[in-house]
Amino acid sequence: MASGLPHILKQRQIQKEPLRFREDGTFHILQLSDIHLVDPEMDDDPDPSIPKRHEQRTLAVMEQCVERTNPDLVVLTGDIVSGYWEEYNYDYLYKVIGRIVDVFARRNLPLALVFGNHDSELNFHREIQMSMYLEYPNCRATFNAEDMTGCGTYNLPILSRDGSARKAFNLWLFDSNDYPRDHAGKFQEGYDYVHPDQIAWYERTAAALRAENGGTPLPSILFQHIPVQQEYDCIRTADAPIEGVAGFMDDDGKFWYMPDAICGRLREKPCPPAGNHREQFDSWVKTGDILAAFFGHDHVNDFLVEKDGILLVQTLGAGYFTYGRERGGRSIILHEDDPRRIDTESIEIFADEK
Repeated sequence: MASGLPHILKQRQIQKEPLRFREDGTFHILQLSDIHLVDPEMDDDPDPSIPKRHEQRTLAVMEQCVERTNPDLVVLTGDIVSGYWEEYNYDYLYKVIGRIVDVFARRNLPLALVFGNHDSELNFHREIQMSMYLEYPNCRATFNAEDMTGCGTYNLPILSRDGSARKAFNLWLFDSNDYPRDHAGKFQEGYDYVHPDQIAWYERTAAALRAENGGTPLPSILFQHIPVQQEYDCIRTADAPIEGVAGFMDDDGKFWYMPDAICGRLREKPCPPAGNHREQFDSWVKTGDILAAFFGHDHVNDFLVEKDGILLVQTLGAGYFTYGRERGGRSIILHEDDPRRIDTESIEIFADEK
């Protein structure tokens, strides 16, 4: 692709079929997170076979997750590319994004996405990257639902299986942004958060959906990259491992565990926003529509815990260009007739398995 940007900034305006529950009343979602793909040609490893192998394994994880889940929608929850790679340029980004999208394009699978903190770390603009994804006709993402912070905050309704235009369920997708900045625009320590104007948009849109749904909140789940602060409310520490309890020891000798986890594993400390930004989750509780929130960011965590009636779910990273021993994704099955029932399973893939 030529380096000129007008081509990639042209959004394709294509009428797309709405998302809809299957005839059996289910809707299947595959969540993939932290793919962190890098073009092997630009990797500076002295052994060129290593980055090539990383790419092959990463794509194999994605392929096998798709084959296992047969999804109606794939959702990528950030850090899709490693945007901190100094050798990157937009031509490399275009090639890498093309390799990722090809996994879904060959199967004509609908695709949604949100960005993570690393996608645009060296100022590779999210808007330009979004334009690249939107060249895939079945991409359901958008820049933003309206003028607000970030890029890629929007919602996707799922229609009833009865063939009508009735919205039976809703998916929220939020750009959790990257890093906090001072008034001069300089990066600060820690991770950014969902900003007040994004929360206000969510509350307005949820109110409109509730009115359309006869005054009852439209059942919803949410996807974003950086988890909320409230995950820490569910974590405890001890001075030693507890028999029969899953957790991990940190460098200071503390044992971290989640006593009320429904399932899954806590293998590292969650990395929510810097500071005490708890407003987003509090807004969910007040609004009353969100049943579960699915995050990436913490590559080796795949736990599910309930907080104030909302499931908080971490999903394994899929990519081999970053840390972690475990790789995989997450299967999510929604039920039109029982919207509070959310069947979800962590999928762990060994990339060499056939």
